[in-house]
Amino acid sequence: MAPDIGSVSHASRTVFSGAATLRGPIRSGDNRDSGIGKGEVRLHGGWENTVKNERLVLERNTLDSVIYKELRKRIISLSFQPGSMIYENAVADEYGVSRTPVRQAFSRLANEGLLSILPQRGAQVSHLSVAKVKEAQFIREALEVSAFGEVARIWNKTADHSAAQSKALSLIEQQRQVVREKDYVGFTELDVAFHDTVIGVLGNAMLLEMLSDVRTHLTRVRFLELQEAHHEDDAIADHVKLMRSIMANDVAGTQALLLAHLKMIEAMRDDILKRHDILFE
Repeated sequence: MAPDIGSVSHASRTVFSGAATLRGPIRSGDNRDSGIGKGEVRLHGGWENTVKNERLVLERNTLDSVIYKELRKRIISLSFQPGSMIYENAVADEYGVSRTPVRQAFSRLANEGLLSILPQRGAQVSHLSVAKVKEAQFIREALEVSAFGEVARIWNKTADHSAAQSKALSLIEQQRQVVREKDYVGFTELDVAFHDTVIGVLGNAMLLEMLSDVRTHLTRVRFLELQEAHHEDDAIADHVKLMRSIMANDVAGTQALLLAHLKMIEAMRDDILKRHDILFE
């Protein structure tokens, strides 16, 4: 019998208008152990994250990862509006680093479709595309509904999936926490992590990569939807239901639940897009 999971609980200079401010430069030096010195990173626009530890070590422990993650949050949260320009020199000056890690961060953002690199001019935050949003939604539904159904079919039959179950339930609890904090970027990231954790059971790296590419066109729109539709609690409830259905090996039920989950906001998406048409090309 599947366990009951219903009760799972649980710097100082601003370079860009409306952007985050960073107090204290990143210490350059050994690229294997780079972080942020004493001080804080304060993110505006309804969400903030204060760094209290003396050194912050992010993925790969590289300067470009620190800068990449910070700039990506500003783009996703629309602190950097589509069409606005970002310059290597300005970012390097803000973070107290050379242009090399900034250039690397720009390249990663460009690969995600969030920036367009303009030679000799800097980088431009990519505009959103209504057509691409709709195309991406269609592809995501097709891929994820099929994937979740397959996960439900094989759950705990071909292998012990308790580790994936524990991680998925932990992510649900973390979503509850960021909802209380009104951290919409954090919620979006945890939502992606939940879906990837479930699909990761299949061991299909190509599928996960395809979904990552598809979601690039949806991330900023999802941020707008969360701010305006406030359907976070419904989304979390859906995740709990999905885990119950998967653990019960209910293929059809899981697929029906996921499709309804993915379409939950679609009915009001057109109105949201019209109200923010300046963000779209």
